[in-house]
Formats: sequence, structure tokens, C-alpha cells
Amino acid sequence: MDIVPNRRIVTASTMAVGEKCISASLVTFELLASETGTELIFTHQGAFFEGSDGPEMREAGWRKLLDRLTHA
Repeated sequence: MDIVPNRRIVTASTMAVGEKCISASLVTFELLASETGTELIFTHQGAFFEGSDGPEMREAGWRKLLDRLTHA
């Protein structure tokens, strides 16, 4: 949706099971210079419909992925 180099990335997506949409998301990654490198502010806005895994599972998935950045 939007990329500002060294500043911000915004993405939008939907997730479906078969033909049925189960969620829609807007995700923003903000990159801030810091004394020790780069700080990341991550914002996930989601709408979860019938049949979705709900926000708890989505949060756990994002935490697992983002945790890998600190170990890279």
C-alpha cells in the first residue's frame, strides 16, 4: 500500500478458507533510527470474520516472526 524508504511499510491483506474470507488486515511497520540500530513499531489492525482463528492466534504468529529479527 505504501513504502517510504527507511521510514515505513504499510501492507493490506485478506485471508480466505476456500472461497470464504475469514479476515482482513492492515499492517504498518515503522522504522526508527536509534543509538543501537533501528527500532521497529509494528501495528496490526484486523477484522476477523466467522471461521477465523481470531486475534490471539494471529498475534502469536506475528510475535514468532518478529522475534526472529532479534536473533538474526
